[in-house]
Amino acid sequence: MVTTMLTNTERKIFPSDQAAFKVVYLATQQASKKWSMPIRNWTSALNRFMIMFDERVSKHLI
Repeated sequence: MVTTMLTNTERKIFPSDQAAFKVVYLATQQASKKWSMPIRNWTSALNRFMIMFDERVSKHLI
């Protein structure tokens, strides 16, 4: 989260919403490389995602 906040404060104006989303996405991708601990309660969250977004989630899990 800190990486995303720093990325957004470095650049105050984005040409479009899509550009801002792209910067946040890329910052999240970079930060996720440093994550070493498993996500707490991931099984519960994944089950909830499967209920809500079955067709979207299931194609990525197989």
